[in-house]
Amino acid sequence: MSSRAISPAAYLVVLAVLVVLTCVTVGISFIPLAHDWHLALGLLIAVVKASLVGLFFMHLLQSRAAVWSVVCVALFWLVMVLGALTFADYVSRPWVPYVPGH
Repeated sequence: MSSRAISPAAYLVVLAVLVVLTCVTVGISFIPLAHDWHLALGLLIAVVKASLVGLFFMHLLQSRAAVWSVVCVALFWLVMVLGALTFADYVSRPWVPYVPGH
């Protein structure tokens, strides 16, 4: 089984990028931004960081198509199914009348 090896220098570069993105996330939290920009920028940075961790430290760059299909199904489940259920619960809460004690 031949596999491409990721050099230690690449790991160090990815580590440096992750540290910088963490500092950027903390820095953004102190900047006064309008509306929900903190949430949007924080989620964007989190997705980039999670992608870097998955691709390099979990070796998804070197994996087979079967592993990629598992990752895609897991991401679909997380984003579409659990996100849709959470959003449906959030939207439908005002529909239920208030019952004291519950």
